[in-house]
Amino acid sequence: MKKILSVVAVATSLLIAGKAQAQLGINLGFAPQTYTTSYDNGGDDTKEEMNGLFVGVNYNYSFTHNMGVSIGLQGRYNFKNTEDNVSFGGINIANAKTKTSQVVFDVPILVNYTFNAGTLNISPFIGPTLHYAVSYKTDVEGNVLGLGVNPNIDWYDDNSNFSQFDLSLTLGVAAQYGNYRLFGGYNMGMMNTTDASNQTRKGSNWFIGLGYVL
Repeated sequence: MKKILSVVAVATSLLIAGKAQAQLGINLGFAPQTYTTSYDNGGDDTKEEMNGLFVGVNYNYSFTHNMGVSIGLQGRYNFKNTEDNVSFGGINIANAKTKTSQVVFDVPILVNYTFNAGTLNISPFIGPTLHYAVSYKTDVEGNVLGLGVNPNIDWYDDNSNFSQFDLSLTLGVAAQYGNYRLFGGYNMGMMNTTDASNQTRKGSNWFIGLGYVL
């Protein structure tokens, strides 16, 4: 956590001292989330995959004609629906429908370098992204032998092994034409988001989005 705060402090100091020129951007896009759990006992990795949508803003501070730092804040909604049935001898003995949702706030701090290609500006970017998940729940509707079951699971309750904090290394590229910006990239999770014994759980996601620069 101290390292994360140090990164934020350094970035803020640069912005204050650099007499930077800032541009505000509004962004939205698609960012499916994957959590991969590996096991110390040698078992096969398991994956939880969810669709994801995001919306947010960013300020890009240009220190030179080509170099800049972008600091953003975005909200992301991850979700998935599943349906499972168990049959024996052609008779359905159990079924369940689940709806899982997660709300995450992301703070990307990204260094970028812009190349001019005629009327198009190409900007690769790299840097850390801080994540904080405010909710993560699964609602279940189903029955076993005709008896209704409707458990609701809060993955961040007091008994949870999951952490609401995460940190990713973000890599990507943006292309801007006029005020419109198309961008994409990948967030590689750097932290173990579970304290369960003999397990390592890391999040990752690719993303693609459209932005408008004011």
